[in-house]
Amino acid sequence: MPGKSLKILVVDDTEANLGLFGKFIRRQGHEAITARNGREAVACFGEHRPDLVLMDVMMPEMDGYEATRQIRSLCNDNWIPIIFMSAKVSVDDQVMGLEAGGDDYLTKPVNLKILAAKIDAMQRIAGLQQALAETASELQQYRDDAEAEMRLATRLMERITHRNALADPLLDVWTLPAVHMSGDLVAAVRPFPDRLYVLLADATGHGLSAALMQMPVSQTFHDMAHAGHSVSSIVTAINHQLRALMPRDRFVAATLVSFDEGNRLFEVWNGGNPEALLVNAEGVVHRFEPRAAPLGILDDGDFDARTEIVQVPGGCELLVYSDGVLDADDAQGDSFGESGLALAIDLHREQGVCQRVAAALQEHLGGRSGQDDISVVGIRCPL
Repeated sequence: MPGKSLKILVVDDTEANLGLFGKFIRRQGHEAITARNGREAVACFGEHRPDLVLMDVMMPEMDGYEATRQIRSLCNDNWIPIIFMSAKVSVDDQVMGLEAGGDDYLTKPVNLKILAAKIDAMQRIAGLQQALAETASELQQYRDDAEAEMRLATRLMERITHRNALADPLLDVWTLPAVHMSGDLVAAVRPFPDRLYVLLADATGHGLSAALMQMPVSQTFHDMAHAGHSVSSIVTAINHQLRALMPRDRFVAATLVSFDEGNRLFEVWNGGNPEALLVNAEGVVHRFEPRAAPLGILDDGDFDARTEIVQVPGGCELLVYSDGVLDADDAQGDSFGESGLALAIDLHREQGVCQRVAAALQEHLGGRSGQDDISVVGIRCPL
């Protein structure tokens, strides 16, 4: 605002003062608007919206204090500087002016050099305020645009990952993103009535950048699982694609499960995720440890696509989870960890293992998000 001509409202019941101040203001390169009493000042302010007000105190119909209060009520969130000019020189009078909403107080007869300096000071302050308001408006626009893009990206990811396929009768899923969009991917495909494929993939990072890495993972998984390809073939294809597309410092930890319901067989490939746990009424009966590197790190010749196959009795559940479960901190900074997971599995065994772990995590977090994206999946082997 420096250098900009101001619109200044001068309020005084003396014609000589109005003429003097009006002439002085115009010589300073500003526009002068005049009012002869408080009531007229309020009306002029509403009509002209000046940048600065010079307010007399003792006037007919409405004094300067009341006029200032009413003008302040018209300003809303905008700050308009008001300088009192009065022959009342006591400290109490000056305090009353400031308490009524004034920003400064000059005693009459007014020194015009001081008035010019006050106007310049108020002009600089108003300029800073305008710059801050413009910056805040730009930041709000950026935020609105970012939120709109995030909503669009979220809808797109939901379609790409086919989240409706997670409504399988043998599947329980609970997720808690660290930010608006999760870098974890949970996907499921049932290509045949007795075969269920489940993928839990955890990309490096959080939010949109991590979610973008999951797009080729999701597409390849769905295409190949729907065609009934083997677990080894699917993870090999995903690794090859990520190796070709992603920077070397980006990778995806993943657990891919194929459940043959008719033969009660779990086939598991675990690359970089925490161990998957086979749970029955007695507790953990088998651990599918991570035996391979995460997807996108190794070339095809070094990549290990071997799986582990276990036949299970009816009534078992397979628990698959991302490392955000173990790393989840409570308000005191204590991690959920292996001990929290073991306790959750042991309690409330009438519930599914996914529900037990999710309930324990929610209690541990106390309504907060985790430091990392959290995903918990339970796959039931029915009796």
